[in-house]
Amino acid sequence: MEWQWRSYVYVSLACLFRKEPDEEILAALSEEQQLSCLFEDLKSLLPVAVELEADIAAHTHESDAYQAQLREDFNRLFIGPGPLLAPPWESVHRSRERLLFGEHTLAVRDFYHSFGLKAAKQEQEPEDHIALELEFAGWLCQQAANAESPEQAGVFIDGHREFLVRHMFEWVPAFCGAVSRSSETAFYRKLAILTMLWLDYEKEAVHIE
Repeated sequence: MEWQWRSYVYVSLACLFRKEPDEEILAALSEEQQLSCLFEDLKSLLPVAVELEADIAAHTHESDAYQAQLREDFNRLFIGPGPLLAPPWESVHRSRERLLFGEHTLAVRDFYHSFGLKAAKQEQEPEDHIALELEFAGWLCQQAANAESPEQAGVFIDGHREFLVRHMFEWVPAFCGAVSRSSETAFYRKLAILTMLWLDYEKEAVHIE
């Protein structure tokens, strides 16, 4: 159950970084309080999840304008046009040249391949996008949850730890800091804080020094 829950967390965060939330996603967060349910036992994360959901609920009667604000903020941060305020790719944060499809992208690609996976848009979309890395971490957790033996689960648990150490812990804190500083909406500021706090929890929970 623990690894299944971890998978849900990673997939939920990935969904919110992949594209700006539509009406259905906002309703799930606000009315069904999905994030609060996920983090109800984590004292450090629950208040942030509640604040994010409360921000959505406060804009219920102006949902079109609110979605437009989120779309504009999402584009400013992650898409463009113009210089991106929070580039969502590992290679940009870790390479001196701040380029896409660099050595770190290829390292992430190789890590996916080592588990038999390939990004659907490998040649058009860098594999080290924050959403893809979160999805992969969630997939590893799901495989650990579904494993038929402790030995099989251990392969995916070890892979999860290694991916966090070699990749996500090396750049996601800087990325979340950029989002938090540059966002013009509470939604993305809270999402960045929530993601950073989750990785802090993971560092301790999976015994990573």
